[in-house]
Amino acid sequence: MSGGDVYTRWGRTSCPSENTETIYTGVIGGSHYSHSGGSNNYLCLPNDPQRDQAGLDDSSFGYIYGTEYEIGGSSLFKHLQNKEEPCAVCKTNARTVIMIPVRTTCYSGWRLEYSGYLMSQHHSQAGSKETICVDASPEATTDSFIADQNGALLYFIKTSCGSLKCPPYGSDTVLTCVVCSR
Repeated sequence: MSGGDVYTRWGRTSCPSENTETIYTGVIGGSHYSHSGGSNNYLCLPNDPQRDQAGLDDSSFGYIYGTEYEIGGSSLFKHLQNKEEPCAVCKTNARTVIMIPVRTTCYSGWRLEYSGYLMSQHHSQAGSKETICVDASPEATTDSFIADQNGALLYFIKTSCGSLKCPPYGSDTVLTCVVCSR
């Protein structure tokens, strides 16, 4: 597959269609929800890491943690509460890939790669994380812990009316997203 664009499918262990190639699969990682520093983005960490064996002894490091679904009282994804999230890095033959927030379909002329829900860390937690589009049919990692481990956390994102006009947005609504290509 030559040319094309690359994107991450958050919450799944495979790429979505015959028009994509899986570059690698992994687990979502990020900085701890309570740390004020560290990485501000989620990463798709490969399932087959290669480590430098140099054995650095410096105590001044940033840390990366696995990411858990934090569903709370929502009926969406309830079976995944506190489970770790997988990811897949996908290459498509399309030249452009875009994540469009608050949509359930792609605009005319664009092909749907996958649809889902906007998720990020809780509004009260330290630091800031990017907003990602988690697949509407998410999975947990195959060896996911049963217990609440914390680390990097993902929550649904809702609207807050005021400076965001309602309508067209709805008050206190869980937001959708689509990943589209062409």
